[in-house]
Amino acid sequence: MRDEIPVAGLREWLNMLLGRRFGLRVEGDSMLPTLESGERVLVDPRASIHEGDIILANHPFKSLQIIKRLLSIESDGRMFLTGDNPDESSDSRVFGVINRKHLVGKVVSRLK
Repeated sequence: MRDEIPVAGLREWLNMLLGRRFGLRVEGDSMLPTLESGERVLVDPRASIHEGDIILANHPFKSLQIIKRLLSIESDGRMFLTGDNPDESSDSRVFGVINRKHLVGKVVSRLK
């Protein structure tokens, strides 16, 4: 599963320099084995999202951002999020579906 997020190439670095992407450090083990704690990723706030994507969202009840897999999008726009490591993840199984307004962006690449 680690290979599903490519390493950022020149194009992604340029997009970051132009302000079209932003970097973020992964904290915690909820996305193992896909993403490891301490790993850096690029997020595209304008990317279209689909079920199965890894996204960055604002937590619905706490002042923090979370990286989770988008499991499903309901017809009213609410999203069900899960961690790839369910034993270490606080996700929609705990806090329920979240509104699309909580979406920050899609994780598009790794920074090496």
